[in-house]
Amino acid sequence: MINDILIIDGRPETWEEALEYTFNALHEYGYVKKSFLSACIEREKKFPTGLPTKIGVAIPHTDAKHVITPAICVLRLGKPVLFQDMGDLDHSVKVHFVFNMALKDNNDQLPMLRSIISIVQNSRFLRRSKRKPADRLRKELMEIWCNAE
Repeated sequence: MINDILIIDGRPETWEEALEYTFNALHEYGYVKKSFLSACIEREKKFPTGLPTKIGVAIPHTDAKHVITPAICVLRLGKPVLFQDMGDLDHSVKVHFVFNMALKDNNDQLPMLRSIISIVQNSRFLRRSKRKPADRLRKELMEIWCNAE
């Protein structure tokens, strides 16, 4: 389902900047096409991905045609950024993590979303993930997602 997980840290001011951070990392490694960022932004406007868990997360993504190699970029935010709530368009979510999915097969989106949601419902895991070294968090997530496949 995925070939790599990138863990990055940043302090974007807006949800658009947060998507740009994740795009830059994914694009730098050659995982996504240049069209990926604008497609993610447009999709986020139509179908928001803010998830109001105890520690807010967003799970943006777009169509497989913008992806070269499947990967996920996890952005740990230095300060929360507001994303629109996926279940209630009248509310925003203070997001601490962005899990940007770059999936090569659109059929992989729902299983990957389920897998991410099961992880982010564990607030203890997310709290620890904020302080955990990036390489260790990457290894843990690779073990979880590779075993899920």
